[in-house]
Amino acid sequence: MVVWRPHDAHPSDDIKSRLHDKLGNVVLEHFDFEMRIDDNMRTIPDHYHAHARPKGGFYGHGLRRKN
Repeated sequence: MVVWRPHDAHPSDDIKSRLHDKLGNVVLEHFDFEMRIDDNMRTIPDHYHAHARPKGGFYGHGLRRKN
């Protein structure tokens, strides 16, 4: 998950792109799954955040970290 520090739920497209890139880099470095971005702010609506979810799934339970 990546969180934009300011308590603002609507960052610019440029900021979203940078946050998503950082999240993607962490997934590439530490995990072995193809990800999709989930930025539906269900329970924390006051500042922007996004999750890396496995494509075709919702949760990453059981996904192994790279050694």
